[in-house]
Amino acid sequence: MDKFQLNNGASVVYAGNAGEYSVCLSVNVGHVNEPKLGLANLFERVLLFQVKGIIPVFGGTMTAYTAVGDDLEEVLEKVAHIFTATSITEEYVELAKQAIVKQTNDAAPLTVRRAKLLYKHTAFGADLVRTTEEYLESVTSCTVEEVRAFANAYYTASNAVLVISGPKKPIAEIKQLVAQYFGEVESGIKQPKVDSNIYTGGYGRMDASDGLTRLMFGWDVKHLSVSDSPAANVMMSMFLRRLERAYADAGVCDAGVEFKIAGYYGLRTMRVTVTSRFATAKELTDIFVKALNRICDTEASVSRMEKSRNAAMVEKLDKYEKSDNKALETAWQLIGRGDMYNISNRIMGISDTTEHDVKVLARTVFRKKRPTYIVVAEPEEEAYSYQELMTMLGLEAMLKDSEKA
Repeated sequence: MDKFQLNNGASVVYAGNAGEYSVCLSVNVGHVNEPKLGLANLFERVLLFQVKGIIPVFGGTMTAYTAVGDDLEEVLEKVAHIFTATSITEEYVELAKQAIVKQTNDAAPLTVRRAKLLYKHTAFGADLVRTTEEYLESVTSCTVEEVRAFANAYYTASNAVLVISGPKKPIAEIKQLVAQYFGEVESGIKQPKVDSNIYTGGYGRMDASDGLTRLMFGWDVKHLSVSDSPAANVMMSMFLRRLERAYADAGVCDAGVEFKIAGYYGLRTMRVTVTSRFATAKELTDIFVKALNRICDTEASVSRMEKSRNAAMVEKLDKYEKSDNKALETAWQLIGRGDMYNISNRIMGISDTTEHDVKVLARTVFRKKRPTYIVVAEPEEEAYSYQELMTMLGLEAMLKDSEKA
């Protein structure tokens, strides 16, 4: 893997791999550090009206654009159009506003979207979350000049990381091609990162509108290091399967469980979502807490560890098998962490993870900080309070300390 920098400040990484070429451009900007609510989304829409063949990924503090193909020069030219072929005009800005208004109004009533907004609001505080009306009012008030100023400030070489993955070429040829397509991009001023100390945790409840009871649990995991990743992968694989089995054993056969690292505002929370049409919120919570306490207090058996390690390794290998995923992951490593780590080493570290590693990490994640607890249920349904949940998890002292503060 080769890493170099253009004269204008753009960081470039080249990793030779089999398969087609994948080029990922990541920019150090997202909806958290936009100077006005909605500007990032507005510019992204304007850009995508004009740049074709690009796969976008929008984050809280990072935005990525990926293109793939057999000819590296064609792929580089396609990605370079983000800088060279984006015209910010009244017409495009108006079209972008109309698209945002329609999509937002269509999605606003959806229970899943409202639940995720409540999760964000609870986990990170109200100041970062806006109502649909506030958001659309801000977006529609943006001027062409404000969109241009946003693009000129953030879409610059010093805020960009370019990752190339694909068939091996001499590094001198790679440097020449990258300089040809990206060497004239304005250097600009490198923008600072957003303060990451904004997790709060807490409790939220909303009425269900689709007949499903939903629970969302979350924990701040921004403190986990790269070396923690293998144990985290195994723990998540083990916990997910234990939850699925626990709900089935309890007769909640329709329970759906989603376990993921959720990226919000450029930060990371470990989030579990449980859904059921027939079980109550209290029943779902009881089973969940029992499984969570078990993974924190009891080391897994040899056979359970072996199954969990194998499952975690397969999941990671499947995810990063495609070159475009590798390019995206590498680009976001550089922007998010400031440096690269070897994905293959991280995956292979899973095989060395012990049952003790999993228990220690589980306690670090689940018992060091306040959880986020969201209940989506029928209005008349009883549910546990946040204090009751904290007691069930053995975290009463943490709750009292936060109340004093």
